[in-house]
Amino acid sequence: MPRLQWNRAARATLLALVGALTLTGCPEDEVTPPDSGVKVDAGTDAGTETDAGTDAGPTVDTGIPWDGGSAGDFSCEGKTQTTLNFAPGEEEALQDKVNTLVECTTITLAPGTYTFDNAITIRQNGVTLVGAGKGAKGEGTGGAQSTVLVFTNAAANSNGLDVVGNRFTVSDLAVWNAKKDAIRVESSTDVVMRRVRTEWAEADKESNGKYGLYPVKSKYVLIEDCEAYNAADAGIYVGQTQYAVVRNSVAKQNVAGIEIENTQYAYVLGNTAQDNTTGLVVFDLPGNPIRGSDIRVKNNIITGNNRNNFASVAASSSTVSQVPAGTGTFMLASRRVELTGNTWGNNNTVDVAVLSGLTIEPNPALWAAGGLNFASADVYVHGNTFQGGSGDNVDNGNLSPQLRPLGAALAALYAYGETLGAKGVEHLVWDGVDPYGHERTQVNPINICFVENTLPSGTGNVIADLDLVAAGALVTKGNFAGGWNLTRHYPANKAEFNCAGFTPALTIGDNIQP
Repeated sequence: MPRLQWNRAARATLLALVGALTLTGCPEDEVTPPDSGVKVDAGTDAGTETDAGTDAGPTVDTGIPWDGGSAGDFSCEGKTQTTLNFAPGEEEALQDKVNTLVECTTITLAPGTYTFDNAITIRQNGVTLVGAGKGAKGEGTGGAQSTVLVFTNAAANSNGLDVVGNRFTVSDLAVWNAKKDAIRVESSTDVVMRRVRTEWAEADKESNGKYGLYPVKSKYVLIEDCEAYNAADAGIYVGQTQYAVVRNSVAKQNVAGIEIENTQYAYVLGNTAQDNTTGLVVFDLPGNPIRGSDIRVKNNIITGNNRNNFASVAASSSTVSQVPAGTGTFMLASRRVELTGNTWGNNNTVDVAVLSGLTIEPNPALWAAGGLNFASADVYVHGNTFQGGSGDNVDNGNLSPQLRPLGAALAALYAYGETLGAKGVEHLVWDGVDPYGHERTQVNPINICFVENTLPSGTGNVIADLDLVAAGALVTKGNFAGGWNLTRHYPANKAEFNCAGFTPALTIGDNIQP
């Protein structure tokens, strides 16, 4: 199969996809462009103009700071290219060879089933791993046109593919029943995952591996035309990363379908997230050095995510173990997130939730490594379709203040609200936590924009400010009326939410109250 050459022109093409973030304002941590021979024009409010040369086609509008690559990046251009071929039954030879790989090696796997007793560990630059096809969902054995790597009997706590290496590409294969993460790529630059399927044989098992596709602490990541099923945390994950594209992929039957964590400049385009606990999430966690920002979520289908949460509460440190079933999308400690062209519907708890990081970790000092990145702000929700059928059965009725306190508080509030005529949870819910210290009398201090969305006929209120910390405290004491009276509910045309774009980041950040 042809391998994507990650030269600077190719990067420009990739970043053109991310470049739909053409909104006003600057991210908190701009990347200063070095002298890379690439024209970088700071541009106007319409974004950044980057002329990457003839190989990348016409000038593209990235709308984000772009460093054009660094002089020290690894490249296979002009170097010896090595190809290794393996067939089923040669697993031991393959394991031996990956331990002594030279740079710029392509490993070709013939169709069929490969059974491993340990991870395939790659620690070399310029490696390509390519099979004959990813096969179809539920196929735990390879066929005439598919390559399946099986780890059912592998050592405990081992990954499937475990990679550290720049310019790594994996394509056209499936990873089945990994003990931990199916494909883990860490601390790497220029990572491509294309036409890959990760899957665990049994659904809803907390003993399944946590992550399907798992690039972390990396830069320039592309995930496309992939599938992920039955992960006990996230099917497709991008974390602590700069510049990533996740497109045209499918995530089903996971706890979280697609997860973007502590990442700067990500474009999530044309994916399907269905039948997960929560479909698509964007959040920061405390203690990570990258402060996530500039995430565009476009043209995704995020419907019917009502699978009961099967993440291990005891063993998992993940945020998603606390998420109520039926959550379409949540953003937590997230800034500068644009959601456009997406479809939500039939998510039992809520379609879109905006939460402060202080709802899961109230101590601001623990967020210091990320530059006090607990704030959520600048969420631009426009041009989407909300189909209805959402918000009418929070956490599928599984009310557990111990396991999922936010879901339990939400359910209790709206159970009382129904006695007053409320018609379920609105399409967009904000927890009402404002870390910038504005007065509670302000309606929308963190700049949530909800405009030009298509709503079901007969829709009433579509936006809720729950003041969830204060209201939840009252609810836990049995004061449902007092809790409900703290909440506020607005129609789609509420003036304060009828805005567009992002506010200048420094203006917001200066107001953070520790």
